[in-house]
Parts: sequence; C-alpha cells; structure tokens
Amino acid sequence: MHDKTLSRRTFVSGTALAGAVAALAGLAGCAPAEKPLATAGSQDSGAATGLDDSYAWLRSAPAMPEVSAEETYDVVVIGAGIAGCTAAQAAAEAGASVLVVEKFEGITAHGTDIGAVGSKLQKEQGVDIDKALASRLIYQWGQSEGNYFLIKQFVERSGEVMDHYIDMATDLGYEVILNSEMTARSDWDTLEDRFKQFRTAHKFTIPEGSSLPEQPWNVGYFISMVADDAQARGAVFEFNTQAEQLVKEDGAVVAVIVSNADGYKRVNATKGVILATGGITDNEEMKACFCPMALRSDKSDYTPVGGNRGDGIIMGRWIGAALSPCYPAPIIHPVNLAVMGPGFDTCWLTVNRDGMRYCCEVGFEPIVTNARMNTPGSVAWAIWDSHYPEHAQRQEPVKSASFMDGLQEKVEQAVSEGTFFKGETLEELAEAIGVPFETLQQTVERYNSFCDAGEDPDFGVPPRFLSSVKDGPFYASNVSAWMLALPYGLRVDQNSQVLDEEDTPIGGLFAIGNAQGDFFANSYPVTLPGTSHGRGMTYGRLVGQALAKGTTIEGYAVGFED
Repeated sequence: MHDKTLSRRTFVSGTALAGAVAALAGLAGCAPAEKPLATAGSQDSGAATGLDDSYAWLRSAPAMPEVSAEETYDVVVIGAGIAGCTAAQAAAEAGASVLVVEKFEGITAHGTDIGAVGSKLQKEQGVDIDKALASRLIYQWGQSEGNYFLIKQFVERSGEVMDHYIDMATDLGYEVILNSEMTARSDWDTLEDRFKQFRTAHKFTIPEGSSLPEQPWNVGYFISMVADDAQARGAVFEFNTQAEQLVKEDGAVVAVIVSNADGYKRVNATKGVILATGGITDNEEMKACFCPMALRSDKSDYTPVGGNRGDGIIMGRWIGAALSPCYPAPIIHPVNLAVMGPGFDTCWLTVNRDGMRYCCEVGFEPIVTNARMNTPGSVAWAIWDSHYPEHAQRQEPVKSASFMDGLQEKVEQAVSEGTFFKGETLEELAEAIGVPFETLQQTVERYNSFCDAGEDPDFGVPPRFLSSVKDGPFYASNVSAWMLALPYGLRVDQNSQVLDEEDTPIGGLFAIGNAQGDFFANSYPVTLPGTSHGRGMTYGRLVGQALAKGTTIEGYAVGFED
C-alpha cells in the first residue's frame, strides 16, 4: 500500500482529461448541432441512435494499455468529491483497504448545502418532515421516471447518515447549522405541493476564532473532514491520476486501469469499484445528446472546469453498462436577484424579450429557470415597481428581516453597476431592456388585474406572491439560468449497483453522486434543498459500508417500512 497524504489538496478549476477519455478532444471540430441528437437513455449502437461512433461512449473499448505496475485493494473509488470521499471514509471505517483515484490535484468541493431528512439537528429545532410526502414529491418532480426506491432510501436514511457526520464534525471543532436563512424559505412547507420547500439544508462551517483552515465553499469543510478521516483510517488518495478503463472478467468488474506521470497500472478491487465521477456538466456532446435544453443555460464556472466530463458513463459503456433511461435534471439557479439577499430573488413578474409573461414565478428554480431557457432567445426579465420593499416583506415575512436593511441602497447600486435597469416610467424601462413597450404595458395591466383580484388564472401564483407593477420608478433584472451541475449517469438498481442493458447487475460496480442514474429526472427537486450533495453523502456512506462488508444496502427494505 502507498502512504499518500492530502497535503496537496486544493480546489482545482481545471485539468485536461488523459488517456481514453481524451478521445473526445477529437470532436472539437464537430459541433453537436451537426450531429443527429440521441434521446436520453439511448443504449443502442451508433447506427440505431443516428449517432456515429465518433462519440466515445458509443465506441468499442480501446485495447488495454500495457501496465507497468499492479496493486490490489478491497475497494477502489473513482472521484474525490463529496460522494467519493464519503464512500472512501465509510469503507475504511468498516475495515476495508481503499484507494481513491482523482484526476485533479486534490479533492473537489463546491456549494453550500447538504440535504438530509430527520437529522438530530432538525429534531432539536422542531423540524418534522413527512418522509412519505418528501419521497413522493421528489418522485413526482421527476414525472415518475426515477427509481422510487433510490429516492426513498435517501429520504429514510439521510438523517442517520447526517447524524454520524454531525458527531464527527462536533468532535473535530466544526459547526453544523440548518441553513434556513439562505436556502429554505420561511413557511414554504405550508404551500401547495408544487411549491413546497422543507428545511433540509445542512451547512458545515467553522466557528469564529477556529484554528481549522477556511474553505472557499462550505461543502469543502465536510469533504475535507471525511477525506482526512478516511486517510487516518488507511485510505490511499492518488491525485493527478486518471481512471482509464474498467476491467471486466467473468461478468464482473475486478480492476481499474489508471494512469499518471509514472505510466499505466492495474488496480485490482477484490470487493468492488465505486464510480463517483460526477455528471456531464462539462461535456458539450453529452449535453447535446441527453439534455439539449442545458445548452441554453448561462455559462457557469461553478463546478471544477473540466471535471464533469461523463468519465463514468464512458468507462461504464465500454464494459456493457446501460445509460439511465431518465431525462437529466439540470441543477440551474438564477443569480442576479440573489445578490440583493435571500428571498429577494423570488416572485416578481417575468416577461420574455417580446414583453409577454411566460411562466409561474413561484419556486424560482427550476420553474422559472427551466421556462426561461425555452423563451425566445433564452432571454427574460423580472419586473418590479417602487413598492418592492413592501412586496418583499409580504412575500417573505420571516426571511425579509435578513435582507431589508440597506435593500434600497443595494438596488440603486445594482442599477448604477448595470446589473439592474431602471425607468421612471414603464416606457423608459421597456426601452432600457429592449422590450416592446405596448406589449409590456398590456402584460403589466393584465398581471395587475390578477394582483387586484388575488387570483392568477394563467399560472396559479398564490396571492401572497402576486406583486403588482403600478408606480414608478420601475426596475428590471434579467432572469439568469446559471448551470451548477448536470447530473446524469449509468442505470443502477435499488442498491446503486450498475446494470447492463438487460437490467442485470454488473458484479463489483456501483455508481454514486451525480454519476448515479435514475434518481433525478427532468427537474431538480428544490422541495428538499441540498438533495444533490445529500444523496452523494448518503449513498457514499451506504454503498461504501456495504461494499466493505460484502453486503448490499437492501434498497427494497425501505418499501416495506411503516
């Protein structure tokens, strides 16, 4: 075994893919639009899908490279994000020898919230979430395309997993809070189901005066903690090391070929391989094939640039793994209005570039952002009038207290910086944002009539969130659609074990985090904030433990609980 340290841990924003995955670079001169688009979940040959075999995930596996070394571990984890590091920690804690292979220079982390249901922290604060309802709502967000048992397992067991790491964090001097101010809006759990939002977001941080190193992202505190613990328990982390190919023998994955500056080596996995390689955020060809709507989102540097290239999909397909049949659920948020403070980014009249109202303004992501990406030119505007302080307080009677102080000054500063637009009259505002005044005026008049009546027959916005646009000055901000991540991965069963095209489990191969297919579908469920990181943490621990012990996570068991 190697004695590696995490001293080079950094939060890297970019690196080139090596080896077989680098074959995608050959597509640089072939724009996705020049190729027929595959449907999500296409699992046939290039001829059957209309795609040619220049796509790496449709080609046959390349010949195995000649290796210069061979090592053996119980568990090999590919990827050192939240899912991979948690899996490594859990497997090492259960007594397994573990290798983590990461193509970047260190562990990767981004974001703030980790979602969980039923944690001790929630219980202490009187947060009681109906788990059956939560499971059902996530499933319904996905139009019933996801695997209900994967969802149910997360909801039922994320609380106990979070408790384990809350205890670890407390012992080490970290602090864990419910991120109620920034994320989950006040009393949104009382709204009708399509707008519900529960207080599930857990935020790891360090107390004032702590000697622990600061991290650029709150999730970094969690990942650093579990990675350190994994290493202390003997897990080996090899950075700047690219997983090239899975080795499948007698129907099971038994090893991984990896490469680094020293060349290629074979790493045997006696108990299994866990793919924690992330989604397809950085792979334009995969986005065009599986989620073309995502191409209309705003550019984002939120994730590690070059990190989410679908590595797990490519390696999995080469040994016969099936793609998820679910349409991806891009995690896309607006950002412009959020700069004013939590809660100010909600329910203002939205219009497209033609001045037409186009969607329900409640639940700003994914409802508003998904709708924006289907507007003409993928351009839209949020509109409000001079009474926005009162509107904001009515919409968010609790959370508004956190952002009202200095709000008007912030709005005017945003105007002066060009982030927001302002007009003393509606006509001036229309000219400033390039929207036809006559159409905008008609739209505003119709919307105001709904506000006066307290009923929105077009899109069903509840009266609390209808905020009229009557008195100048008038303001506007573009409705952004900022891509945070695009989860999409391999088809898995209720135990997160990767399946082949006959839905038969492939021995020794598991997928977690954003490489785990069949959990999200169509739209990211903001009903439970932090679910993406939460499922990475939860399945990281459950799969890591089970694999180390030679068992499964018993994914069907949750279907029979009272």
